[in-house]
Amino acid sequence: MSNSRPLRDFADDHRHDDESGYTGYSEALPAYTGEYGAARDEYGDSGYQSAYHEAGYSGEVSAQFPARDGTLGQGGLNGQGGALVPLGAGAALPAPIAEDATGPIVIAGTGVPMGNPFVKRRKRPLSLRIAAFTLLGAIMLTGLLTATPLASAADGANATPFQALAGAVVLHQQVGFFWYTAQSGDSLEGLAARFNVQVGGIYEMNNLLAGEELTIGKAYKIPQDPNYGADYRPASITKTTGSYGQTVFGSNWWNSYAGAPGPEAICGQNGNGNYQAYGFVSPDPGSYWVRGFSWYHDGVDMAAPQGNPIHAAQAGQVIWAGYDATNGFGWSVVINHCNHVSSLYGHMMSISVKAGENVDTGTVIGQEGSTGWSTGPHLHISVMWDNVPIDPMLFYSSVAAITGH
Repeated sequence: MSNSRPLRDFADDHRHDDESGYTGYSEALPAYTGEYGAARDEYGDSGYQSAYHEAGYSGEVSAQFPARDGTLGQGGLNGQGGALVPLGAGAALPAPIAEDATGPIVIAGTGVPMGNPFVKRRKRPLSLRIAAFTLLGAIMLTGLLTATPLASAADGANATPFQALAGAVVLHQQVGFFWYTAQSGDSLEGLAARFNVQVGGIYEMNNLLAGEELTIGKAYKIPQDPNYGADYRPASITKTTGSYGQTVFGSNWWNSYAGAPGPEAICGQNGNGNYQAYGFVSPDPGSYWVRGFSWYHDGVDMAAPQGNPIHAAQAGQVIWAGYDATNGFGWSVVINHCNHVSSLYGHMMSISVKAGENVDTGTVIGQEGSTGWSTGPHLHISVMWDNVPIDPMLFYSSVAAITGH
């Protein structure tokens, strides 16, 4: 290292202060002699000095360097001799490096993709397929099964499963109603007329069967909607499919069937298909008409004072005589008239015959009453062809003929 005075000490000898407190260096600084270069060479940096000389550094500070402003300001290299010179106002800065306009660089490859963009679809497990088919089958089966009761409720209309499901939604809607307790003399038609509702609505709301009648003292729902149940058709308590085989003496009127008579049985007059030629007489002489045959009533009702004698409409053999405690006819009798014809008598106060007994046309078989589903003394008579109810008035020329007037 040289014993020359340090550069900072040299500079301190030439500093001066102005009145504002600014301390600067005199522009009379001596030129750099390069003596520090030898010292750097001692530490192995011999290229340091030569680099400056090669660049054209003269070792002198430009006289243009500001003497008293203390900063480089806008000074910079002028590109000649390495001297520091100030840049004038508006001087252009060095231009930025221009980008290559030759376009993107294409690196050749092998043509084999480094990734697989096509993801294989995940295999569905067998259990998922089974669950899907099971659900689909359940939906289809539900639609088919639902169509049956709704189609029959629409009077035999051919409803599709989709129509049936749509109807099921309507059927499950809440319908307003009020309670009514049946009294003596009431009938379903009478209540429907009194409250301006549909007979079918009363049947539907109370789950009544076709032919079922009111019972005194029992409460029934009366719908508030006047159109509710207009197309409702309840199931029948009697057979709807005809058959005529062997005569069956059943345990009740509804499972006792008329058929080919035994050798001991007597038969009524054969009309050979002409209903009024069978010679039926009034079963309840002196009575008055109450109501006739319809989809919800499978016979004719007529009323007379309690105890009025009930007569067989035609000759035949009794195949049922007893009390019906399950289907509303109370004390009742069924007679097989042969020739595909039979008759039922219900609601009697008492009966005068027994099963297996033969009766003639007009024979007294019981007394008028109000047993079973009944709101007052009356007789219900049904006439069956091959054990299926048909309108009794087919066998009578007029209401007077059947009521005995």
